[in-house]
Amino acid sequence: MYDIETKNGYIFQMSKTDEIGITVYYNIYDTVYGRMLIASTEIGVCFVALGEESFMLDELNNEYAKAVLVKENKSIHNDTILLIENPLAEINIPFHIKGTDFQMKVWEELLKIPAGSKSSYKIIAENIGRPKAVRAVGTAVGQNPISCLIPCHRVVRSDNTLGGYHWGLEIKKQLLERESLNINQ
Repeated sequence: MYDIETKNGYIFQMSKTDEIGITVYYNIYDTVYGRMLIASTEIGVCFVALGEESFMLDELNNEYAKAVLVKENKSIHNDTILLIENPLAEINIPFHIKGTDFQMKVWEELLKIPAGSKSSYKIIAENIGRPKAVRAVGTAVGQNPISCLIPCHRVVRSDNTLGGYHWGLEIKKQLLERESLNINQ
C-alpha cells in the first residue's frame, strides 16, 4: 500500500479488492467551473468529474463498477469545492484513490507544485527518479481520478504550452487563472 501524507491531508491507496462492495457517496454540485460530480468513500474523496451530468455519471459507473453508489451530499464534498475554488485554503481533505505505485508517486509529485505555478512532464519524471519515463508520467497525469484536487492542470509541455486536459483546455485555463488571482490577492 502506498499511503502519503500531504499538505492538505492524506492519500490512501485503494486496491482493486477494496473497491468490491465499497460504498461510494456522490452528488453533483454547481461550482465556478460548472457542474461537478464529487464522490467519496468513508475514507476520503475518490473521484471528481466536470461536465454533463450523464457523462459524469457514466465515468463514475465505469470507475467504480464493483462499488455500491449512493447519491448523498457529504460534508467532505463541500470542503472539496472550497479547496478547488480556493487552492490556498487551509482545508484537510483525505483522498482514497485507485492507482498503481507509479501513479501514486506521480500524483504525490503533482501535489508539490504550488498553486499558481506550473511544471512539465519531464521535470516530474526527473523528480521521481525516472527521467526516461516522460510518456508514462503523462499517462499517469491523465489518469488522475481527482484531477482538480491533485493538480494535473499545473502540468504543461516542456515548451510551456498547455498540452491537454481531460475536462478541456478552457477548464485548465480557468483553473490556472483562478489560482493566479488567489495568489495575487
